[in-house]
Amino acid sequence: MTTLPRYLYDENHTRFQLVKSVPGKEVINWLFLPGGPGVDSNCFTGLVDSMNAPGNYWLIDLVFNGSNEHYPNFTTDVYKQWKDFLVSAVNKFESPILVGHSFGGYLPLFCPQLEDCLKGLVILNSVPTLQSELFAKCAIENNLPLLGEAQALFVEKPTLKNLKALYLLEAFYFFSSNNQAHGIEQIVSKLEFCLSTEHWWYKEGAQYYSKIKWIPKKVPTIIIGGAHDFITPIGIFQQDLRFNRSNIKMINLVDAGHFPWLEQPQLVNKALTDFCLR
Repeated sequence: MTTLPRYLYDENHTRFQLVKSVPGKEVINWLFLPGGPGVDSNCFTGLVDSMNAPGNYWLIDLVFNGSNEHYPNFTTDVYKQWKDFLVSAVNKFESPILVGHSFGGYLPLFCPQLEDCLKGLVILNSVPTLQSELFAKCAIENNLPLLGEAQALFVEKPTLKNLKALYLLEAFYFFSSNNQAHGIEQIVSKLEFCLSTEHWWYKEGAQYYSKIKWIPKKVPTIIIGGAHDFITPIGIFQQDLRFNRSNIKMINLVDAGHFPWLEQPQLVNKALTDFCLR
């Protein structure tokens, strides 16, 4: 019997992993795009396990995300091609629903071509801009540690130790105080990153990806946030009138943070299942 490879790769070295299939009346392909940028798609394991909506569940890693680091003749220009790589990946599937978390929910907003190829878009715990007074307001109102010094240290010395220290500090922004220890154990301590990608983002990437190019016009879209997510407050989407559209629905989950499937798996599953059936 022939054993199928664990991973499939396309011409752009985008990595695909089929991890689950739930029978349904029609073909649906759920495409899970992780955040960071640079985080491995295995961060979605808990989310995929909690879902029962029909369809094929694919974990997607663009090149230089997580452990997907093989690419010939590397230059940092590859990061600027992610937009094209994402559109190319989505176009390979029938009836794709793209589920992007954090940066994975931000990157699609740079891809107007997705308007013509997505069946649905799910934006999990992300923002439409990197410039908002709500970032600082959340930190002040919740007495959170400032991140600037840890980010500057990582930019100066991009070691795995400094990156992990930054993520542990960000855990105060990811979870409510009651769930921080559990969140660090189940999510933060298990994250896999591509170190060079994380360094590029803090050094120059945020400047390159600074102004989105697309607001879904007709694509059914759901934006999910957590009331205790202080790294990507859903209020930034709620205040952005460009996203006040009939095809876009926003849900703010109480008692959930930046990884809501850890704290509210049943609510996340219901929201995504209802979205799929609708």
